[in-house]
Amino acid sequence: MMEIPSIFTPVDWSFAFYEGLNQHQDSTSRDKTYAELGCGNGWISIALAEKLSPLKVYGLDINPRAIKIAWINLYLNALDDNGLPVYDREGKTLLDRVEFHESDLLSYCIDNKIELDCIVGCIPQILNPNPEAISKIMTENSSEKFLYSLSNYCALQGFFEDQFGLGLIARAVEEGRAVIKPMGIMIFNIGGRPGQGVCERLFLRRGFHISKLWQTKIMQAADTDISALVEIEQNSPHPFEFFMDLVGDQSVSARTAQAYMKSGGRVSHALSVYSCQLHKPIQVKKLFEILKDGFNEISSSLDLSFDNDSVAAEKMAFLVYLASFLKENKSNPCEPPFGCLNFRNLVAEFMKSYYNIPSTSDNVAVFPSRAVAIEISLRLFSPALAIVDEHLTRHLPKQWLTSSAIEGKSRL
Repeated sequence: MMEIPSIFTPVDWSFAFYEGLNQHQDSTSRDKTYAELGCGNGWISIALAEKLSPLKVYGLDINPRAIKIAWINLYLNALDDNGLPVYDREGKTLLDRVEFHESDLLSYCIDNKIELDCIVGCIPQILNPNPEAISKIMTENSSEKFLYSLSNYCALQGFFEDQFGLGLIARAVEEGRAVIKPMGIMIFNIGGRPGQGVCERLFLRRGFHISKLWQTKIMQAADTDISALVEIEQNSPHPFEFFMDLVGDQSVSARTAQAYMKSGGRVSHALSVYSCQLHKPIQVKKLFEILKDGFNEISSSLDLSFDNDSVAAEKMAFLVYLASFLKENKSNPCEPPFGCLNFRNLVAEFMKSYYNIPSTSDNVAVFPSRAVAIEISLRLFSPALAIVDEHLTRHLPKQWLTSSAIEGKSRL
């Protein structure tokens, strides 16, 4: 296989990823269409074609020089020593099964309306994204260093997961959701530095259920600057996960890992291969098809993870209906913020009839609980002091509470 310096090729990650791909059993791959994101020099796309004999494998990479090298490697593996095609049992060659295209993630498949059965990707995770990294004009004459950075996707992607270095994978998952077939599968390599919970929620909140195909540990490169992760830890309650050397299961924070590295020690982190599939494929794809025009903010903030699978179908059906309604009517079908008007009228009549309290629906507000009513009232009116029953303060922001107690009450 040919390689050049401008191609981003993380060897440990690539081989761990291929090991994970081998754990995915698919007996019907011969009729399926695959896409590999960030194919680099093309070796994984070529290996998949040789192993699975799929209908087609599209190797995609944003680096134009990587695509040229991938095509060269394809010909090196598709032809014998005499320059003649090597045919498989179906009378096809690797040249029939594999194509390489310059593409920003799945843009080639989206633009050409290619539906995929399987999307795989060993995608870079950037610890300290640089928004200016791809602001230059990309050309064939770009420097090796620039093309390497381009392959490494050093820019922010505009997702919550950017802060954990997972923004690029988040974008790949969302693009994949549009082109994957309903029963299709996506397989991604994810470094475990952000913690398993963050990695898994990336998929769950976008409407996928997941399974872990493979996990190992790899050494953190000694020249990698993890100070950005230390800063995130200082400003949030989120701890990152590193390990001292390759032994032991007790994780340490980024701050501890940084100190250990500065003292000459080496740290490792988990590397997992996840398989994900749409939980309710028809409904999820329909929902985001509706939301893609004019509802981007709603689309990016939706959380489609469900604690109870038995109600997931009902909730998804409602979300699809609501999205369709909003798109057609452009108005909110919900009741006023203070609650259902009919219910508020009933409460007002009840207070007037049984307690002689003259009131109307305008005097009544409906809240899910007393604790929510208290929090909203405090945020709305910002009193200098409020005395609240202690058991109702559990969900209030901790900074609101003082250490003083007045006759068993909490003081705010």
